[in-house]
Amino acid sequence: MPANIDSMAYHETKPWHGLGVEVPVDVTSAGMIVAAGLNWIVEKRPARGASNKRSGVASRYEIVRMPRHSKESEVLLGVVTRRYEPLQNREAFDFFDPMIGEGKARYETAGALGDGERVWVLAKMPDAFEVIPGDNCMKYLLLSNSHNGQGAVTVKFTAIRVVCQNTLMLSLHDGQQALRVRHSKIMTERLAEVSAIIETATEVYATASELFRRMVEIAMNDHQFESYLRLVFPKSEHQEKRRTEPKRWTHIRRVLQTTPDLQTDGVKGTLWAAYNAVMRFEDYKNGRADETPDERLDRVWFGGGATIKLRALEKAKEMVKEAC
Repeated sequence: MPANIDSMAYHETKPWHGLGVEVPVDVTSAGMIVAAGLNWIVEKRPARGASNKRSGVASRYEIVRMPRHSKESEVLLGVVTRRYEPLQNREAFDFFDPMIGEGKARYETAGALGDGERVWVLAKMPDAFEVIPGDNCMKYLLLSNSHNGQGAVTVKFTAIRVVCQNTLMLSLHDGQQALRVRHSKIMTERLAEVSAIIETATEVYATASELFRRMVEIAMNDHQFESYLRLVFPKSEHQEKRRTEPKRWTHIRRVLQTTPDLQTDGVKGTLWAAYNAVMRFEDYKNGRADETPDERLDRVWFGGGATIKLRALEKAKEMVKEAC
């Protein structure tokens, strides 16, 4: 996948990779799209050789990124079925416009991965929540849209722990990791249900803040920390027989013991610290040595890293329930 992370824009805080175009706080959706290099459209067209000779209806369609000017070429992003309906970047940003206008959120970052196979926009909600004094988490809505037919439009809820910039992926009350919207003709109507999204976000963050505070109250010794790691990263049969531990256990234990924000009063020796050690490992330590910025973002927000983060959250929730 080409390193296309520089096709993005941001407000206020420069991303870790230092790339992108900075935009003002009051940027409009139209301005964000241009700054992020997302001012292009996709076209759905019958795939070559896919048309039925009798009906003339194609069974497969191509999603093509159209050029913005004469120096660009068309780019094939994916092949989809007849029922697939593209969602243009403009339409995806339209979803956030009512919230931006009402002050319920503001644009933070936006961009594309690869040649535009996945487009995302991150909106920051007002009012952080405090886990313990001095340990705050900011609230975000992450909307992503794929143009290659490999995923639904999703709205995820992600908190960022301010003191360390750990990305905390949150789940819905039923354990789902995101609100999903199928690519269909009614998709834009469903995305327009902003009040329902805000209500869900309010519930998700209220639940998360309560859970995080409970995690601070649970003390963990070395044995309990290992039990948590076993739940999040189970040993293989071979490791069980050899009585060896996964390498990531060693790395996460080192993160827990050496990261300054995990050694502070009220955090050190708690389930909150153990959970954040896993988050930091996934954000900053678990990628390949040659991992590019866009590959890292894809892994942490949408790939295996996001899955592990949610599993770590669910296992922490189980330990909190057991402690009740």
